[in-house]
Amino acid sequence: MVSSLLDQRVRNPFEFYAAYYPPINAGRKAYTIEELMDSIRKVDGYSIFYHVFHPIFSSHVVPYDLHNDFAFWIRDELHDESLAYKVSDVEGTEPRTVEQVRDEILKILESSQNRTRANKPFHFISCRPVIYDTGKRAWSIGEFIDVVSSITMRSVVYHFVFRRVMGYSSRNDFSTWLEQEFQASAIADRLSKIDPQTYVNEEVLREDILSLIERVIYS
Repeated sequence: MVSSLLDQRVRNPFEFYAAYYPPINAGRKAYTIEELMDSIRKVDGYSIFYHVFHPIFSSHVVPYDLHNDFAFWIRDELHDESLAYKVSDVEGTEPRTVEQVRDEILKILESSQNRTRANKPFHFISCRPVIYDTGKRAWSIGEFIDVVSSITMRSVVYHFVFRRVMGYSSRNDFSTWLEQEFQASAIADRLSKIDPQTYVNEEVLREDILSLIERVIYS
């Protein structure tokens, strides 16, 4: 039964693309909560993605207990640990996009009474993704698992995080393909519950995706 599920082939393979996110100076900086809110309102969605979701890459250094750049700066420069953790805990699960994340962060900041002026400003960064075809394809769940286990995490993040949070798709690409091609709703629905905003190491995300798929298949 498990073997047949893993080996079943479909007509429409999963096509693996990947992306780099070269940083671009957004031309805005903030020393206070008020200035931070003003810029969060005005920067583009790519900037929100960069500061909230790009820290999933371990090369984008943030502490393990704080999941995004805003929270990191609030704690280290404004010395407001309580507010930092509230901002860190903003959810990024489906079907949330960067715009909904932006709105929630603003609501949290609007309730703050912090009037501290930081010595070091928060510099806003945006990005313009460079997307490319990896050439990898999967026609079965078994092949899909094999590719996900070895492909660059820039592909996993592109399909599992970027396209969905930027509003290009309503669901992560993995869940969409598994549901449409295999009617594997049990796997798809559980994958959709993973919150990428809580990860600060891309390999941990890979491990969680793979272990979830295998756990459902072998249960």
